[in-house]
Amino acid sequence: MPEVAINIGDKKFTVTCQPGEESALEFAAGLLNDEASYLISQIGQLSEQKLLLMSALMLADKMATTTEKMTKCEKALEEALNKVQQLEKAESQINTGSVDSELLIQLENIAEKAEELAAKVSS
Repeated sequence: MPEVAINIGDKKFTVTCQPGEESALEFAAGLLNDEASYLISQIGQLSEQKLLLMSALMLADKMATTTEKMTKCEKALEEALNKVQQLEKAESQINTGSVDSELLIQLENIAEKAEELAAKVSS
């Protein structure tokens, strides 16, 4: 198993991982080190155990916030896609002449909002 040297809060560690996971481990260690460095700059030196615990908790909080935002975006995207499907259905009805113009205007507005939302989610 490969060994990777990482640095967390000015403390050096050697960690083993599965072959091919070295870069992911280094990236994760970088995130943890960023949190540890922030804590050290705000609080000062902490015990290794407390530094790692607090850094991990800060990362977990960020992950929870990001997960919550992603869930909201997924829900909004799903709603937008449903509205796009409604618009497509209305368009097919227009071709048969069975939709009034006010509904068409509302559906076009919904489609524009859905496209804007989809652009935000994808960026």
